[in-house]
Amino acid sequence: MAARTGDDLRRFRMRSHLLDGTASGGAPGTVRRMLAVQAQNLSGARWSLGLRTPGLTDAALADALRRGTIVQTWTMRGTLHLTAPADAPWLLSLLGPRAWSGRGKLWRDTGLTEAVFAKAADVLGTALEGTALPRSTVLRLLEDAGIPTGVQRGSHILRYLAETQVVIIGPPQGRTQTFALFRDRIPAVEPPGREEALARLALRYISGHGPATARDLAWWSGLTLADSRLALHLAAPDLAVLSADGEQSSVDPSYVDPSSVHPSSVEPAVLDARSGGPATAHLLPGFDEYTIGYADRTLVLEERHRSAVGPAVNGLFRPALAVSGRIRGTWEQEIRGGSVRLRVAPFPGEALPGAAGAAAVRAAADRYSRFLGLPVMLDGVDG
Repeated sequence: MAARTGDDLRRFRMRSHLLDGTASGGAPGTVRRMLAVQAQNLSGARWSLGLRTPGLTDAALADALRRGTIVQTWTMRGTLHLTAPADAPWLLSLLGPRAWSGRGKLWRDTGLTEAVFAKAADVLGTALEGTALPRSTVLRLLEDAGIPTGVQRGSHILRYLAETQVVIIGPPQGRTQTFALFRDRIPAVEPPGREEALARLALRYISGHGPATARDLAWWSGLTLADSRLALHLAAPDLAVLSADGEQSSVDPSYVDPSSVHPSSVEPAVLDARSGGPATAHLLPGFDEYTIGYADRTLVLEERHRSAVGPAVNGLFRPALAVSGRIRGTWEQEIRGGSVRLRVAPFPGEALPGAAGAAAVRAAADRYSRFLGLPVMLDGVDG
């Protein structure tokens, strides 16, 4: 077992997240690397992929969603994620039952039964054949068939039918969400057995998020801690274990070899006055996997700053500013008149590391500008 420092773990985690400038093979390659990217805020999820994919634009990513090379559905924790089409079936088969197992009382209180779900599946199985329809149209079809959709019933029906691989979110029509049949958007594949799926889940999660622990995997996937430990045990031959501050984490085994760890290639190549290494900055969206993909976020976010990022009472996470792997502030944007104004707010007592940090933040804003295809004005950065 290799012993490492917190700085090592942050560097490895940035590498897993493709935040070190590593090429990823385009947006589909980035999604496959991450396995699943939280996406209840779709615009934020798109920027999560833009952060990790050199040269990607928002327009190109919108086209990928239309063509179905990336899909959006409720893969885990009852929460929307982006994933590769080939990964959606086995993820839903493994994680779907866990996601809906705790909704029994809610369904009883709203009159949702197996018969209601079956009828809804029949109605939409006919109406969506070979097409995709806006959410409002889908809900109206259910109402016309005698299936009430008020009091959030429609949302629960659609989510359950998505988790059971009847429907899936279809190609967006502008800002309008659509639904299509799962079989029309996703290739038919033979699902792996449970143990194979658990091992695959652990290996893919660690590849895109490691170093991470069994508790992190349990939080991210929605599995029990026992199942997460089993998953990491099954994947152990293809993983390495690191020890830092008395805790064990799993990581891609190539990271254990110091010669395989390369310095960040993210521009600009200037020094962070605190660490002496290259300063890098990333404008993370509110639900970015670098922030939300772990039960324990203290490796990258100090506990005293947690409330500034989230989750808030409403469950939301604020966009976060990461400098050299540590979250050191938040940011917000205002899009008006064909341009974007970004306001960066470092945490109190957490000023950016000199001119190097300011230059890195400006480079991050420039990258965001290229992704959006809009000019970006940056406030809150000196130096």
